Amino acid sequence: MRIYLFLLISFLVSCTNHLTKSDYEQILDAAETLLNEGESLSEETSLCEALEYYRNLEPKDSTRLTQATILTAYHYWWRGDKPQAFQLLETLADSDNSALEVLYDLASKDYDVEAAYGYMCRILQDESARNLDNLHSLATLYFYMDRKDDCIRLFDELPQYIKTSRDSVRYFERILPNHADIISECGDIEKAIELQETVVNHFIGQDNWWVAKAYLSLARYYILQGNLEQAERHIQLCEEYADEYFTSNLSAAIHMQAVKSILFYAKYNRFDLKEWALLSNQIDENSRMKQYVNNAKEENIRNLNERNLKLTIEKQRTQIILTYVALALLLVIALSVFYYRRKKHQIIEKEEELEALRQLVSESQVNTEQKDDRFFKRIVLQQLGVIRMAASNPTTANQELLKRMKEITSQEVNVDALLNWKDLYQTMDYIYDGFYTSLVERFGNILNEKEIQLCCLLKANFSTKEISVVTQQSVRTVYQRKSTIRQTLEMPEGEDIASFISNK
Repeated sequence: MRIYLFLLISFLVSCTNHLTKSDYEQILDAAETLLNEGESLSEETSLCEALEYYRNLEPKDSTRLTQATILTAYHYWWRGDKPQAFQLLETLADSDNSALEVLYDLASKDYDVEAAYGYMCRILQDESARNLDNLHSLATLYFYMDRKDDCIRLFDELPQYIKTSRDSVRYFERILPNHADIISECGDIEKAIELQETVVNHFIGQDNWWVAKAYLSLARYYILQGNLEQAERHIQLCEEYADEYFTSNLSAAIHMQAVKSILFYAKYNRFDLKEWALLSNQIDENSRMKQYVNNAKEENIRNLNERNLKLTIEKQRTQIILTYVALALLLVIALSVFYYRRKKHQIIEKEEELEALRQLVSESQVNTEQKDDRFFKRIVLQQLGVIRMAASNPTTANQELLKRMKEITSQEVNVDALLNWKDLYQTMDYIYDGFYTSLVERFGNILNEKEIQLCCLLKANFSTKEISVVTQQSVRTVYQRKSTIRQTLEMPEGEDIASFISNK
């Protein structure tokens, strides 16, 4: 029975609508994927619930809590609640460098150079964080803060921090081109050209994107140097190596058009709007196409959300029905268990009553006219309507009990008879030398009728179970009455009541 109840409770728990640990792990992992792909987390509202879950989880899962905090901060940032995002991360920043890195990332995205510099300095307090990427970020911040000497010095030191193949890739793709651009802005055109040609030589024949980008930067350097022929030649090389991805990239397209326009102005002393108009139209067309795609995507998301909502409502409705069915089943099981136990208890009580009656019959069956307990018990049995109880359940044992009870006296027992205490009191005085009369004279004013009756039965050596049977009271009630009598007569708890009264 306990197994069935356990299974039912487990089923009820499974029907609840609360998300499980596995669900929250999937929410975080899905959001992590979106973040790595550069997608917005503005609509990932379930991240807030996931963060609250991991805050209250015992034992703590520090890794998931950190992940939930960072992703929820990105969620707030994407929604425009930037103070909330930074506040979340600040609570974690003192103990976790990953939170500082996110703070730096968000400050950089907001173009808050001073804040980004502050976060980067805190990151670099950890010696293990002094790697190529972080020091490149610091050098770039120096440039934007007009600390050009610190910027150039740090850029010159960066090659010594190349430790892995990934560092090497990052150096040629990002750091060396940035170094060249910054050097050109500081006026050292020759060194900028040298660095950018190193980039071209590294990528030529491998990756046209970086080759085209390097040629475009070289064209700008030559314009700054006043070498317009070389500038024009490198723009042509840029167009030659520019692949579809390069030409479709908005930043690269604007950069190229700006350099071409500057070169055109430098050569002809006028500004050509045709190319800018074409670029503007292209950007506008791309923007509208992107808007159409986004609208279609949003419509699909709305439709999907509506379907999911309907499925969720249907699922909840099913769960509610199953819950009600399970509760009804649980109630039926509980009532069945209660009925079974009650019935079993009643059967045990009846068996104990029958056993007590058999004992009474056995003790009173001895033919004697002596004034003793057996004589009194025989009188009690003659008055007691036990035949009615035995006759209502005509088993073999009860039939035998009735037969033996009839042998006690020569006359039939009246099935409707009850104990006649007036006669029994006289019998008590007759058998026990005036016990009842003495009891009433001494304690009749402090003991009630039921307590006096109990004292008489105890004097006749009735057991507690026998008293329960003949008085039709529960065993517990008999014990309570005995305790009350002891308290009333100021008796020690363990002393025999009948002996105390007789010897008083």
